[in-house]
Amino acid sequence: MQGFAGRLVVLSVVLLVSGCATAPAPPAPPTRPAPTEPAAVGALFGGPATDLGDHYCSGSVVDSPAGDLVLTAAHCVAAGDGSPARTGMSFVPGYRDGDRPHGVWTVANAVVDPRFLADADPDFDVAFLTVRPADGTRPVEDVTGGFPIAFDPGAGAGVRAIGYPDEDDGPTVRSGVTQRFSPTQLVLSAPGLEDGTSGGPWLRAGADGPEVVGLTGGYEQGGSSYDTSYSTYLAGSFAALRDQAVDAPG
Repeated sequence: MQGFAGRLVVLSVVLLVSGCATAPAPPAPPTRPAPTEPAAVGALFGGPATDLGDHYCSGSVVDSPAGDLVLTAAHCVAAGDGSPARTGMSFVPGYRDGDRPHGVWTVANAVVDPRFLADADPDFDVAFLTVRPADGTRPVEDVTGGFPIAFDPGAGAGVRAIGYPDEDDGPTVRSGVTQRFSPTQLVLSAPGLEDGTSGGPWLRAGADGPEVVGLTGGYEQGGSSYDTSYSTYLAGSFAALRDQAVDAPG
């Protein structure tokens, strides 16, 4: 009887292990592409997908759990006179010469610091946009990749500043080294960032690829001279604004 009982125990263990082995594995999360300058930087147009109108600002896809966030300058979406931020315009990543290689994305929500909304404080010239595909279901980051943001990045970094001048149908790229203009602003001597490049990212080389350390805007809405551009300093406190956008309904 002891031998028979032992065989029952072994059989039970085998069945238990076999049952565990046949349990289906959870599906792997989708792999997002690595962000690149041509794909994850785009132009902001004033109209909806059916009637884009002209592009007037720039933006970049930034990494987020839902994959639906675009970083731009607050002055691109808010007047700073107490009125709410605009929505309904369109973001076209990788736009060039009328081509929309990654589709058109509608701005469904815009998160801007109340201090900019109230009186256009240049120290808070940052906006996070939630975008939805005009045609399709995939989040934009699944298509283009999304840049990480290096909050509190310091100064002295070599960067590539990218944006869409109003008069051009492709992006302008300028290189330079960031410097502190004030505790709340960075400055970049890189001639050629003209009107329309506001909101475009300043990218430095990170350990895992390009990362955002600034964006054209801030002081004088990015600068009154095309020789010098500015950025609101992305202090650690802006992570809370990003998180607010992540949690916002879109």
